[in-house]
Amino acid sequence: MIAGQMQIEDTTFPVHEPNQNVLHKAYLAEQICLVLAIQIVLINLFSRAFPIVNNLLPESLLHMRVFSALAVLFTTLALFFTEGRHNQRLYRAGKILAGVVTLTGAISFWTPAARVLAQFDHLLNGSEIPQGPAILRASTFGFILLGILILFLRSRDPLFGSIADTGATLLLLLVLIVLLEFVFATAGIQESSIAGLPTVPTLVCLTLLTLVSILRRAKYGIFSVFFGDGIGGRIARILAPILLILPVLRELGRARLLSAHVVPTPYATAILTSIATIASFALLLVLVRLINTMQTQIHGLTLRDELTGLYNFRGFNLFAEQAFRLARRAKMPFGVLFIDMDNLKIINDELGHSAGSISLVETAKLLFATFRETDVIGRLGGDEFVVAGQFDPEEISLAIERLRSGAAAKTQLAGNRFFLSLSMGYATSDHSTEETLKSIVSRADKAMYKEKHAKKRIA
Repeated sequence: MIAGQMQIEDTTFPVHEPNQNVLHKAYLAEQICLVLAIQIVLINLFSRAFPIVNNLLPESLLHMRVFSALAVLFTTLALFFTEGRHNQRLYRAGKILAGVVTLTGAISFWTPAARVLAQFDHLLNGSEIPQGPAILRASTFGFILLGILILFLRSRDPLFGSIADTGATLLLLLVLIVLLEFVFATAGIQESSIAGLPTVPTLVCLTLLTLVSILRRAKYGIFSVFFGDGIGGRIARILAPILLILPVLRELGRARLLSAHVVPTPYATAILTSIATIASFALLLVLVRLINTMQTQIHGLTLRDELTGLYNFRGFNLFAEQAFRLARRAKMPFGVLFIDMDNLKIINDELGHSAGSISLVETAKLLFATFRETDVIGRLGGDEFVVAGQFDPEEISLAIERLRSGAAAKTQLAGNRFFLSLSMGYATSDHSTEETLKSIVSRADKAMYKEKHAKKRIA
């Protein structure tokens, strides 16, 4: 019993540890994004050297600015090189490339440097790309933030980590603004325009690289909750896409209602607000059901034995104590049956631990079939089982006979591959005594060992 107790008390559930399955999926997503980004930029660079490429691909995938193309190329390589620290030279090269992107982006806001880049674009593209307000140069801001983020991507230092998290948040905000402006303009929403926005290939590459950087930083910074293995991490992964999509759908729905004149204009806001309210309640119901399901799973993990499905030491003590108090209150007799498998070690040694596990599971099934649903059945660890419930000595004696018959039947059904033998002892108590559950279990345990020693003397 002490061994079983120590086994349960030493068990911990690392809810703050990252989920390895999620990490693996994130790694695959990162590789796909990086490959797509490098392909897009290489196509754009080759299209300048080989005009035939322009005729083979849609125009929307071409014509990146020179700075944007080189920034995407350097940023992608920097993310590839800084993926791990196995090769220090590549890691340092990745940091240098990230620094070059950041520095070049910052210098481009200097007027003489901006003129040089504009002339370079004019030379290669055949037309000068105009410069304008800050929103017109969103891609430059994005690449500066990407470079800064890569420089401090893996930092666990509080200061540098805060810089990386701030950069990741600003980068995500910037990309969302530009991406949603492009979506709204494409959908024909009034007062939205694609004028001045990055070109489609630049926007796609910036989005892909932002996703990779956020996923990388999420393993170390404030976004790490999305990789957590606890309830918080699971809820965050489920709610994040919903919370990102709902505002976009609301704005698109509002624009469609107004442009299609489906409803009177004064009622459009009220209709959309009502729909959003119902959607929020539906989301709340889903969230509550999800939390309840996870809570039930965790409750089962902490109170049940993984192999047999019976209560473990902690679970048995909790529910047996409740049953004992109910029996006292109802002035009903209460009994405990202690069971020990006689030959589990022999089965493990001769047939292997898999056969031993099977015998434990079969014993658990036998207990399930013998006792009532209201009785508390537990496995205390190793080969020890215990049953507690409202029964008197006569009922326990009948249960013991059924267990012996069931064990013999299972042995015969198994073709004598293993011999299922149980030593059992019981103790009962009525409501008139002040005995505790612990003492009843102790008496049943001693009775079981008395029978076990008697078997050894006979053998």
